[in-house]
Amino acid sequence: MSVFKAIIKSIRSNIINIIVYFSIFAFFGNITARANVTTTDTMFQEVTMKVAVTDYDNSNISKAVVSYLKDTQKVVDPQTEDTQTINDNVRFGIYQYAIIIPEGFGESLKAGDGKNELEYIAPGTSASEYLLTQKINDYLNDIVIYMENGYTENEAIELTHQQMVKLNDTKAIVNDKSDENHRSFYTGMFTFNGYSMMMILCICVSTALISFTKDKDVSNRISVSGMTFKKRNFAIIGAVALFGFVLTTVVILVIHLASGEYANDKLIYYAINAYVLMFVGLGVAYLFSTITSSENLINMLSNMFIISMSFLCGVFVDIQFLSESIIKAAHFLPLYWYVAAIKFINNTATSKILCKQFGMYLLIEILFAFAFFAAGMIISKKKEQYAI
Repeated sequence: MSVFKAIIKSIRSNIINIIVYFSIFAFFGNITARANVTTTDTMFQEVTMKVAVTDYDNSNISKAVVSYLKDTQKVVDPQTEDTQTINDNVRFGIYQYAIIIPEGFGESLKAGDGKNELEYIAPGTSASEYLLTQKINDYLNDIVIYMENGYTENEAIELTHQQMVKLNDTKAIVNDKSDENHRSFYTGMFTFNGYSMMMILCICVSTALISFTKDKDVSNRISVSGMTFKKRNFAIIGAVALFGFVLTTVVILVIHLASGEYANDKLIYYAINAYVLMFVGLGVAYLFSTITSSENLINMLSNMFIISMSFLCGVFVDIQFLSESIIKAAHFLPLYWYVAAIKFINNTATSKILCKQFGMYLLIEILFAFAFFAAGMIISKKKEQYAI
């Protein structure tokens, strides 16, 4: 029991590290999760852009185009007549789109050639810019069609304006109900948790373990005490497991409280996966503590191993953007299977998550945890036998 209490006390002394890494998780995890969340309600939402309009024509038709843009977009004054300056303003994001209507445009359009005289300026980086150009062209085409069919200019403008504004207000109805096309808030938070929780466990637990045994006098007294090697290590594992369980529970509660409108009924499955990852983190921490008694080396090993895993296994960079060779190598790392389980939960209906595939992901993570613990025990036993 004395070993158990000593480990808990040593872990508590690392409260600063715990607060720092937990704050990183709570802040950056929340930001990235909210930025990347996609749902069936927002995938096809209409986008309103800031549009700079320069009208040199001031005809009925050019004024109608400006009126249409004011009713559907956010129209601003370009504050300049220089085309190069307008182009620069678009490139630097002062406004997202610019349109220049030349003098004589209205008469040219009625003659059948005016549409090509419009000058559009856009960075060309999004579908919204292309669609706005298409909408303006459709607006002008409709005016021409109405006039060719006997309507006056004012009638053609009024009918076109009513139709195009009404069309712009139409909301897209998304019939896609498949989970695999959407990324939930829980998926983003628990994915980032793969990095932050592993870092907290590795640094804090490893540091606590080496601070408990690095004193040679204390280590020698423990080795000659009545507590066997097996009991002593079970006490150590029990203490760090309690810390890991508390930490993981707090993480899950924070994610749930932060989810708000993005909450869904899959939290329990994400939580199960997080608890399994906890054992992996504890196993790695225990192994590192048996390799060295230097806190600086512990920090270096933890950062190298966990940050590398995070990049290779889909925590920082989505797995779909990684090469096949990297993905194959990632199969030999525990964080890959943690992220794979998260993706499986995200992409699978709630009623079908508890299946052989999900169990396989968890089992592989557990096997990694056992491997790390076993390697640590072997090293610890050999060091004690040879008084290293």
